[in-house]
Amino acid sequence: MPGTPKKIAYFIAYPQRMAGANRSLMELVLNLPKSITPEVVIVEEGMVADAYREVGIEPHILRPGKALSQFGKASLNWSLLKRAHVTVMQLAPYTMTFRRWLKEQQIDLVHVNDPRGAILVGPATKSLRIPLIGHLRGSKAVGGVYWVAFERLCDRIITVCDAIRSDLSPAALPKAVTVYNGTRCEYPVARPMPWLSSLRAQGTVVVSCFASITPFKGIHHLLRATALLNAAGRSNQFVVLCIGDLPPHDATYFQWLLDEALRLGVANWTFVGWQSEPFTFYKYTDVSVLPTAANESLSYAGKHIKIAGNEGFPRTHLEAMCYSIPTIGTRLAGVPEQIVHGETGLVVEPSDPLALAEALDALVSSASQRSEMGSAGHRRVRDVFSTRAYVAGVLKVYEELLGVSLGTVVSAAPDCDCGAASA
Repeated sequence: MPGTPKKIAYFIAYPQRMAGANRSLMELVLNLPKSITPEVVIVEEGMVADAYREVGIEPHILRPGKALSQFGKASLNWSLLKRAHVTVMQLAPYTMTFRRWLKEQQIDLVHVNDPRGAILVGPATKSLRIPLIGHLRGSKAVGGVYWVAFERLCDRIITVCDAIRSDLSPAALPKAVTVYNGTRCEYPVARPMPWLSSLRAQGTVVVSCFASITPFKGIHHLLRATALLNAAGRSNQFVVLCIGDLPPHDATYFQWLLDEALRLGVANWTFVGWQSEPFTFYKYTDVSVLPTAANESLSYAGKHIKIAGNEGFPRTHLEAMCYSIPTIGTRLAGVPEQIVHGETGLVVEPSDPLALAEALDALVSSASQRSEMGSAGHRRVRDVFSTRAYVAGVLKVYEELLGVSLGTVVSAAPDCDCGAASA
């Protein structure tokens, strides 16, 4: 039997968005056994801190220096002199601050949600010999010294899929283990949405894309695929909903999408915006699509960008399968480990609007195929991607590092039982 509860700190370095990575961490924290006392640490106030307060968890806000609070890979453009200055003037003091906090809270283990978190708190954990787990939730986005430091600072690395293990060096592979994210279906009751109910009653197929409006999610390819289907005479058969937040730095991308929709004459397309509870939209969705892009150049609004992308194990695919919705994804990172092509959904090559249009056409045109794939996806998420399996996999890593038994998973939600997607 487990003895005194172990205190585990969950460190979140990206406080501004409650997207897939942060939602998956919360799924873990909310379903831990009583043998663990979680302490959530966030680098700044924001959407993530508010989300934890809403579920009854008061986070600790430990702010690093101003330069360490910049996002969007700003540090990649720093000179060696500035990096040295930030290390001495901000990272070193933050290490001491976090070190004091660890001692005061008597933390047994630290679990960071991304490589950035490991860089911020790794020196403090090393100085106190407190085990550090790095959760790798996406493909390698930044290399060099940054990546080397991440690998060396972490005592164990949890990868969300087998595909991104290849990003690790041979030296880091022995301390890496794959634990799939899990999902459950104890979600709020769907609120009535007459406009969607009316569309479905008329036989219109609702295609939903649950993703932030940012270039690497490939929304522009979904727009072009929609235009191709419309040109083939399908415009009255389906509508596309884009459900997700708009990062401020991608406002020009969003405006460009609106302009492109007008230029292409795409009228069966709606941007719904950020939804704190997106599950109502799953209940009204017939097909879920995530057209993530990678290794692509894109020009818009006078800008020319390189899309590298760092997709990992998209949560939207799991949630769609939970609601018995067939899924369409791109062949990146862990997507082929989620979607069984031709059985639970369809997997297409990234940055290929024609292939995406063909996949959409196949599912928009066939209610029976949507039903069969949706049912198969529901069985798969229940059998492979449950919250119980997710929590149990992480607990095993904790036990190996702490040398104690933490008991069985008793607090996790039961197997997915949300049933069909129809409202």
